[in-house]
Amino acid sequence: MSPSRLILVVVGLALSAAAIVMIGRSIDVGEAVRAVGHASIPWFLGANLLTVVVYWLRSLRWRALLAPHAKPTVGRLFSANMIGFLAINVLPARLGELVRAFALARSERISTAAVLGSVAVERIMDLVFLGIFWALSLLFAPVPAWFRWSGYATIGLAVLVGGGIWVLNAARGRSSRLRTGVMARVPDRMKGRFASAVSAFGVGIQIVGRPGLLAEGAFWSAASWVVSSAIFLMVGRSLGLHLPIWSTFLLTFIVCVGISLPSSPGFIGVMEWACVVGLSFLAIKGPEALAFAILYHLTQLLPLVVLGTYFAVREHLAPLRLVQPEAVQQPLDRKN
Repeated sequence: MSPSRLILVVVGLALSAAAIVMIGRSIDVGEAVRAVGHASIPWFLGANLLTVVVYWLRSLRWRALLAPHAKPTVGRLFSANMIGFLAINVLPARLGELVRAFALARSERISTAAVLGSVAVERIMDLVFLGIFWALSLLFAPVPAWFRWSGYATIGLAVLVGGGIWVLNAARGRSSRLRTGVMARVPDRMKGRFASAVSAFGVGIQIVGRPGLLAEGAFWSAASWVVSSAIFLMVGRSLGLHLPIWSTFLLTFIVCVGISLPSSPGFIGVMEWACVVGLSFLAIKGPEALAFAILYHLTQLLPLVVLGTYFAVREHLAPLRLVQPEAVQQPLDRKN
């Protein structure tokens, strides 16, 4: 593991531990666990089903974003998504994003860097909708100034990164001078791999120049975010809580910002802390808030454990093997 990833792992473990300590000191964990035991099973199972639907919708979006390069089936994309997101929850330093790309590249023989380009566009779309949810929550939620600034930062980041990807796509094929300047600063032993990755990544973001496919991807993004937000409502109903619809926008934003921080594998502690913070704006606190957080976290983990493990075994994939350097290089050399 590289020093930078090792630092990320250490920081993540420290933040997760701090979140667990804060929760344990301020909330009666035993009472929260008892509340979880009395939750409605049908509502909880329904929330898990919605999580599966979210990943299916993300697979439809991924198909649109990959259309300029290949036409994998939705089933194959769904399999790669489940394996990759399972890896995100069990591997340190968010290596699961690489697993997702390599799993698809391996099965469909698509350039891994091109797949990573589509993943980059996915992240921009997610940032945009996260900003939209933040804006919608501000119409109703009583939030402090620091929360408003976090929303501004999210939208600003989405605009900057999206603009950067658009510029890269527009300059593709006309940036030899820039590439030469960058290559001059790359160590000799890395020049070949770097040049291959840059070239393939440029292919991966071609979707930016295809408005129709980009709109289709945006549509499936919107659908997945709406369904994802509904999970909060179903988790609330499992505990007898009737949350207002607008609260789903607020909770989605806070939880997504929370788990974007470094954390332990599975976002343990950090996700619970983010849920508790979000629910505090709804006057839901203490064991009830922690019970909600635990149940919500389970809805995000159980479908991945069951389906991700099934697909990984079926396709004979070893996630740790997929993120080794030699495994990276082979897919980078593949052409569409």
